[in-house]
Amino acid sequence: MVLATQLGRGGHETQLSLSRALVALGEPMVAALLPARTAADPAVRAHALATERLLRDPETGFGFAIEEAKRVVALGGSGQEGH
Repeated sequence: MVLATQLGRGGHETQLSLSRALVALGEPMVAALLPARTAADPAVRAHALATERLLRDPETGFGFAIEEAKRVVALGGSGQEGH
């Protein structure tokens, strides 16, 4: 999925728009996020985790989801702990 290759790029609004587009695709987009979850770039990993969080919990604000994902990435986590 080409959209998933754009993760981590742009500012807040661009990332929010991309996440919304991916979430609108529903559960099938999760597989497209797998390469981004292991990318060398921490911004790409965080954006993928935040997007997955929005899919699981649409009521979560993007700002909260991206900050939470950045913390997980900084701590070396995958975001799947406890799942």
